[in-house]
Amino acid sequence: MRLFMLPPTAAAVALLLWSLLVHLTTETPAGVPKGHGEPLGNHRDSDGHVDILTTLPSPQEFWDKYVSKRRPVLFSGAARSSPGMQLWTDEYMLETFGDLKVRIEGKHQKEGKYPEGEKGIAQDTLRNVLQTYRTRDVYVVSQIPDPLTEQVAVLPFLTCGTFKNHILESNLWLGGHGTQSQIHKDADNAINCLFSGTKTWIMISQDYEHLLPDVVSSGGYSARATIDPDSVDLIKYPKFSEVPYTHVDMKPGDCLFIPASHWHQVNSHGSKNLAVSIMMSRLKEVDLSECDAVDLDFKPLSEMNMVFTYDGYSEQTMGDMDPFELRERIVELCSAIKELSFSAVYHEFFHKEDEDNEVIDNAIDTKMAKDKSSKQQDLHKMKQIFAILDTNGDNFLSCDEEVLPKLSIATLKRLANIISYDPSNSEEYEFSRMGTEVIRILIEHVINKLSNDKAPKMTKEQFLLRYRAVGGSRPVGSQLYDMMDPSQQGYITREMVLNKMEDVISLYDDGLHPHHTQNMPWQADIEIPGSLINEVGTKQQWKAQKIRDDL
Repeated sequence: MRLFMLPPTAAAVALLLWSLLVHLTTETPAGVPKGHGEPLGNHRDSDGHVDILTTLPSPQEFWDKYVSKRRPVLFSGAARSSPGMQLWTDEYMLETFGDLKVRIEGKHQKEGKYPEGEKGIAQDTLRNVLQTYRTRDVYVVSQIPDPLTEQVAVLPFLTCGTFKNHILESNLWLGGHGTQSQIHKDADNAINCLFSGTKTWIMISQDYEHLLPDVVSSGGYSARATIDPDSVDLIKYPKFSEVPYTHVDMKPGDCLFIPASHWHQVNSHGSKNLAVSIMMSRLKEVDLSECDAVDLDFKPLSEMNMVFTYDGYSEQTMGDMDPFELRERIVELCSAIKELSFSAVYHEFFHKEDEDNEVIDNAIDTKMAKDKSSKQQDLHKMKQIFAILDTNGDNFLSCDEEVLPKLSIATLKRLANIISYDPSNSEEYEFSRMGTEVIRILIEHVINKLSNDKAPKMTKEQFLLRYRAVGGSRPVGSQLYDMMDPSQQGYITREMVLNKMEDVISLYDDGLHPHHTQNMPWQADIEIPGSLINEVGTKQQWKAQKIRDDL
């Protein structure tokens, strides 16, 4: 076969034209910043991969080179000593751990969704997750249940000295392809160990936090930037073009150290992505003197004295404030003020920007739990704190007599849970999220429908259709229906609903649970009967604006 060949001069001209064409089609248009509208990381070249170590450092080296300097590092293959990496197939976990309860989120953190699980909104069983995670928008972001900790190995340099006493909690991450986080920072140091799948990370030093747009505090030292990691708007946020970053490519068996307050964004890949993270205190100093005399080796997480643990069935404490840091703040406060007023504690832990102390102090005897504002919810938490520490009931805390002598780890954990309580850690999240107003309007709608129908009866499925349409879950909706139909007749009437109406609504009393302010992900996939819902506004709190019934 004879090949067609261009003369040398013609070939050179063609090559030049081709090069110009490629340049013109790939060059960023004039005036448009590099990486605008593209995924995170395209705004500039990476400063390189974070350090990779193939041998583990000593405790002192880990502190000197990485923790104290807030410098991330990848430990290649370090997770392979965890039995769970080999054992945790879907079949094994289903049979061994299936009945354990876990906290779930949607795959895309920017959407702020909490899916429905077997235990309600944001609450599921491992069994249901394992059977559905490959096809469902669900991602386990949960405290690790205690039975799994026997099969997680703690890296040797964490098993002695200050490190071993400041392991706060451990978390489980499980999902299918496509899970994605926002740019965020966590309050504590973390080591994330990957068992299945791969992860890619964008790492941004806290030194460049001032260049990050739309930073929203998540409480304490945690925060997130609401910039879209899929399409970075560099025209709206031009300073972000200046943000340098490093990157991480994780494969199964790797462990990554993420320093406290180090900003990062994570994408998870693979049909199954499974990881375990260990959270540690924000340490200012360490005592590692005992480490030289100890034969360091991998140690089961179950044998560590972890501060917050989770049995797999009750309420979680994921994300609770570090009790060691809480103690430091209380001691510091007491060094300046010997007798703490209600407002002094309130300002320290909730709203330092408030100046009206008299209003705060006078609020002690009001029905704070009935007020739906976030500040009133914090005041309700304050009453819980004083109930623990104010032994003589005078609404003042004597540091020497009532506060400092009580700062055991057990008490500090109770206080930390009150201060940083996250409703999505429990099955009561659904009640807290919806609130009394939405459920009252729904119940009134049901009563009106039963009052007007020729056959004034409603089946469970008819009720569940309405309950799920306003953001509720099938499991909790079934509980409500069973309350209204205690004799299991298979239907409810107007009289049955009226008889149990206040009992049902009381479950959603905003004062019973600290209020959560995430936007409600309405169940768009459910066909709403008639014109049940016309408009529901969701800003900082749940507030139903209108539910219209056109019967």
